[in-house]
Amino acid sequence: MLTFVFVCLSISVTGLNASFIVNVGNPLITVKENEAEYEGRVTVYNGGLRFDKVTRADTGDYDCEVSGNGGYDEKTIKLTVLVPPTKPVSRVPSSVTTGSNVLLTCFDNVGSPPPTYKWYKDNTPLPDDPSKFPTFKNLTYKMNAFNGNLEFPSVSKLDTGSYFCEASNGEGAPQRGDAVQMEVFDVDSSQVPAAKGTLSTETHNVPSKITMNNMLEKMYGVFTLQEVKLKLEIQKLELEITKLKLELQKRGHEV
Repeated sequence: MLTFVFVCLSISVTGLNASFIVNVGNPLITVKENEAEYEGRVTVYNGGLRFDKVTRADTGDYDCEVSGNGGYDEKTIKLTVLVPPTKPVSRVPSSVTTGSNVLLTCFDNVGSPPPTYKWYKDNTPLPDDPSKFPTFKNLTYKMNAFNGNLEFPSVSKLDTGSYFCEASNGEGAPQRGDAVQMEVFDVDSSQVPAAKGTLSTETHNVPSKITMNNMLEKMYGVFTLQEVKLKLEIQKLELEITKLKLELQKRGHEV
């Protein structure tokens, strides 16, 4: 049966006021999760602490303290239980507008030690610094390998593509999130899903609030939703004003 043991030894100087010097076998330990069989999980005994079948919850700092006859000393052993990452959870907006600030996120809360992250566009890995590579020099994203963020301070048409992230920590195979196509649109009146056609005295069908929100989120994403909704409200007001003018003209002819 395989066991995992912390060993804590002490050396004392003879005399009434003896002092302690504590030595540990290894102050930094890494082991694979569920690597050992177990009977009873943890056993404390003279000068040692034994773990059978360690889990990720056992990761942490362990202090070995020795005292007696007026002496005292302690040492810390850092235990890291190695756990491969799982499929990361990522967020990629399906559509955004040019010039907006766009943030793509990627996260895995299982891997130990915490994984680092890499982003791919159209199945091509993105470099940490795009300015150093001719193929990516026109891109202006910022990538953080430690928290999984991919930020576009001012997204452009060149950023349109399929994105997915990858988490790895050296344990097991790297894990990839789902790929999502991100479309980048220009902000102009031709792309705003407003009511169109020749104005008349007949009532125009105006989309419901829920339907309008769904259309906007699908086309523009959440980053510029408020801005586009405001433009639509203005267009609706202009439409109502025009309808009122036509109605007044009609009544004037009738009189």
